[in-house]
Order: sequence, then C-alpha cells, then structure tokens
Amino acid sequence: MALNQKRLQKKKDKQAAKSKARKAAQKKQGLTGAFNHYRAMHLALSAPIFECWEAGQLFDPQNDVGIGPVVITRKTTNGDILASVFLVDVYCLGIKDSFLRMFNEETYPSFMKKINEQGGFKKIHPTCARKLVEGAGKYAAGLGLSPHKDYREAKKIFGDIDSAACPRSFEFGKDGMPFYIAGPYDKPKFIKNVLTKLKKNCGPDGYHYVAYAEEEDFFI
Repeated sequence: MALNQKRLQKKKDKQAAKSKARKAAQKKQGLTGAFNHYRAMHLALSAPIFECWEAGQLFDPQNDVGIGPVVITRKTTNGDILASVFLVDVYCLGIKDSFLRMFNEETYPSFMKKINEQGGFKKIHPTCARKLVEGAGKYAAGLGLSPHKDYREAKKIFGDIDSAACPRSFEFGKDGMPFYIAGPYDKPKFIKNVLTKLKKNCGPDGYHYVAYAEEEDFFI
C-alpha cells in the first residue's frame, strides 16, 4: 500500500513539473510576443504617413448626422501598417471612439472595407486629419465632455504631423450650438451624463439634442 502511494506521489510530482515547465514556456512565449508587438508598434509610429481618410458625411448638409471615422495610417518598410481610427462627432461629442491597431498588407484592405461599409470615404491631408480630430476634441472639451478612453493611445500616431499647415477650417456644432444625437448603442446613463453637462455648460436653451426619449428620463 505504501509503495503504491509512493509511486502515485512520484507520478503527481512528475506531472506537476511538466505543467510548471509548460506554463513557464507559455509565459516566455507570451512575453516575447508582447515585446515584438510593442517593438513593431514603436517602429511604426515613426514610419512615413501612408494614407488618411475622412467620412464624407461629417460636414454634409444633406446628411444630418455629423459623425463618422477619421483614419490616419503609417506604413513601415516591411509592410506593417499602423492605423488610428477616430470616430469623430463634429456636432457635439468630439472623439466618441478611438483605437490604434496594427495590420499587414493582407489584412489592411478588409479592415478598411469594413469601417467604410457605408461608403463615402474621401482622402484627407494628414495635417487636416490631425486638425479635424484635435479640433473636435477641443470643442467637446469646452462643453465639459471628455474624449474616448483610448484617445491618448490612438493620438500617438500624430507624431510630427503639423496641423497648423492645414489650410482648411472646420466648424463644429450645428447652427451655432451643440447638437447631440444619441446613437443606438448609447446607454441611458451615458445620455444622461451628456445632457447634464450640456445643460450645465450651455444653459437650458444653448443646445439641441435627439435622444429618442423624454427629457425627464435623463434629468433627475
């Protein structure tokens, strides 16, 4: 009986050692992968600008939405493409969403096709892309509204782009005041927060909104 228990314990110890070695190898592989990804991202941030796009409906008077993506990309000599996507609300929220992501020459076209599924993308000069994104963010900040949580990471792609060299001018808001259009995925808590800040910073008659609900649902 004692001999069987000893063999069983020896087997358990051997299995535990294998498991420990396997986890150590996975951790090492994960750290190596993370390091390589970080290194590739770092190199891509200093790569030349590849192309920049803006949603055509952003300032289209016939399309009363005022929100859409602005994309800035850089491409390395080995074909890596770093893209920052900013969902810009020029009427009110500024930078509603944003992210920074790495692609290769094979995956980049399908990514662009997906975010431009509604069509209407048009090229924008890098200086104007930065000016547009930062201008929208500054406008929203004046209303007490913060940019998306990943904006700090996504804006790293700006690098040496000189927004002052952009000849275009951008007008934010609509008809001289903020106009908040609640999106289909905006939660009641988010809507209430936006409307509360607009009321505080603009006054009860200093903004417009469409929230698909009664005002008393958001102001308590």
